Amino acid sequence: MSTINLRTKIFYYLSLTLFIFGIISWVPYLVFDIQEPYGMLTFILSPIGFYFGYLAKNRLLALSNLAMLFSFVPVVIFVYSTKGYIPM
Repeated sequence: MSTINLRTKIFYYLSLTLFIFGIISWVPYLVFDIQEPYGMLTFILSPIGFYFGYLAKNRLLALSNLAMLFSFVPVVIFVYSTKGYIPM
């Protein structure tokens, strides 16, 4: 097995893991209504996941992490329209 193929797989799985952590970081706030700023982890994890997706040469995974980076805006709109306040 070549080193380049192994590195690509490692970057792929790291990017996928960070994407899943980005989704999980919104779950306490949106599902369980816990008012903790875990969703702010997406600002840290998603750019790293985007970079790993780029290094893995997987466009879909890189764009998914990029979408998680900007997921704060739809969440704010959803919470404001359903609960009537802006989450901070």
